[in-house]
Amino acid sequence: MNQISLAAAQQTASAIKENPALKIRSWQAQIQWQTGVQNKVTIRDFDPILTDEPETLGGTDQAPNPVEYLIGAAGSCFAITFEVMASEKGIPLKSVDVEIKADLNAAVFLGMEEGDGGILNPVITLRADAEAPKEELKEIAQAALAKSPVLSSLKKDIQLIIQ
Repeated sequence: MNQISLAAAQQTASAIKENPALKIRSWQAQIQWQTGVQNKVTIRDFDPILTDEPETLGGTDQAPNPVEYLIGAAGSCFAITFEVMASEKGIPLKSVDVEIKADLNAAVFLGMEEGDGGILNPVITLRADAEAPKEELKEIAQAALAKSPVLSSLKKDIQLIIQ
């Protein structure tokens, strides 16, 4: 369904039921300083990605900063969770578009004040064109918001807008 291998996910779920020790998955990344505030991030066998900072935060703006990657990962994880959950319900998806916006208090990062140094006021906007009633898509989106591993890791209240 929707080119998602639900059989593989169901096989993994069955294996976890048989052996609960399989439920914990370990992930890792290697980070190597390049120059300035640029770092090379290597994950599994994929091509490395570069992180940097905008010039206003001491970087050269050659790549997204870690916060941008974080919100990109959060939005992508929400989208994947939504897509899988919709597919599990047999809903054909025509398109799924997710936008995520968040703030960051640069004064905390720069050591000018104390406070929350993480992302602030995250808002996800979902646009889904699918063969299902809008109310059902809203229910799936709310469930995806609660079950997305990356969003759960952020421990922030995230506003969800469904258009």
